[in-house]
Amino acid sequence: MTNKINYGPVVGNWDIHDEPVAASQIFHPQGGHLVYMDSSGHMTLALTATGHLYGWCFAPRSFEVGSTAASNGYFTSSSTAGGTKLPVASFARNLGMRFKMPTTASGGLAVQARVGEACDIVGVNDGTVQYATPGTASTNVLLFDGLCEDGDTNAAYFTINAGSEIQTTT
Repeated sequence: MTNKINYGPVVGNWDIHDEPVAASQIFHPQGGHLVYMDSSGHMTLALTATGHLYGWCFAPRSFEVGSTAASNGYFTSSSTAGGTKLPVASFARNLGMRFKMPTTASGGLAVQARVGEACDIVGVNDGTVQYATPGTASTNVLLFDGLCEDGDTNAAYFTINAGSEIQTTT
């Protein structure tokens, strides 16, 4: 199956390294791949209330077809914690990384006037898309950095909020 991958880091030379992944983590190809490290040192998909981030995971392009991810499919890590290792660009090693990810555009949330505002992510480990929510501020882990050049209000550029916790070690 071929899928166009639209999201991920867009600026900079990234220091990418492999890390073990927690059991059964589901990465949607058309979603964000923001992760944190759990207490066992395994990359875990950042969920809605995650208040600290480790980096951006580069999940493989081979996808399983699943009902929650529709025809886009998704990648699932091994059911054994640490059984899968994936490349990641950690934010501590890549300060100022700018990345593109999907956003909620309903209600005009992704507008140029919001540039510089802190916002949250929405994520569930069930094969659905992880996305940013400009206009929503509770964990404030991201900064809205602007709309995409093509005017797509369903995707935007973000950086990590310097005021949020960036994990450097597990």
